[in-house]
Amino acid sequence: MQGPAFPGWLLAHDMRATRFSGFRRSGFLRSGTLIAPCLLASLSTAGLAAAQTAQPAAAPAESPTPGTSSSGPSAGKVSSTTPRKKLTRPQQIAALADQLAQAKTPEDAQMLEARLEALRAAGLSPTTQLLLRRAQKDSQAEKPDEAVEDLSDALALQPDSAILWRSRAQMRLAAGDFNAAITDLGEALQRDGRDAKSWGLLSTVEEQRKDGPAALKAWQKVLELNPMADKNHKHLDALHIKAFGQPT
Repeated sequence: MQGPAFPGWLLAHDMRATRFSGFRRSGFLRSGTLIAPCLLASLSTAGLAAAQTAQPAAAPAESPTPGTSSSGPSAGKVSSTTPRKKLTRPQQIAALADQLAQAKTPEDAQMLEARLEALRAAGLSPTTQLLLRRAQKDSQAEKPDEAVEDLSDALALQPDSAILWRSRAQMRLAAGDFNAAITDLGEALQRDGRDAKSWGLLSTVEEQRKDGPAALKAWQKVLELNPMADKNHKHLDALHIKAFGQPT
């Protein structure tokens, strides 16, 4: 009996088997192994529904006296609370991004970033997750070109996933293909402009390209989204010096 993961494995296997293997560009590994995101657990906000409670009925009205209204007091009102509507995944991401921008300690920021990463990866299908794990193994084996191909297959299945574009940009940076990495990050940020990790990666790529002002601008965006990423502004100051030289 085929397991539930068999169709996903078969699709990923077929996509990998159909790749053209006669020639594969060997990218130059400019940096250490960059591990693609692996936090794939989904998070959701628990619904807060209160049970409806009814108040006891009011006591019977006394017999009306002559000259008075015959209508007695109304029955007791039934109080109820409307259950809060469960937030969608994009709404949860937006709420956590707001909290990250107001984080007061590095520990709080790390916790919020972990939750954000899990939510961003929660929309990936089982087949896409399989390809992402394969890309991670290729990266660990210092095979960034094969990791890029795995993620290209994943993007063919879910082209609207910002985290996949960012992951492929990581692999392209490792392969030394800076221009392609920037293109992928542009796609990622177009879909998720409040992803501090994508902005941080963009700053790294621009720094590798020796574009100091662009690297500085991207890092300034990181600090808007996550002030605790560089609490003492040491990296910010270093990038400023690279971009404009030592202050006189």
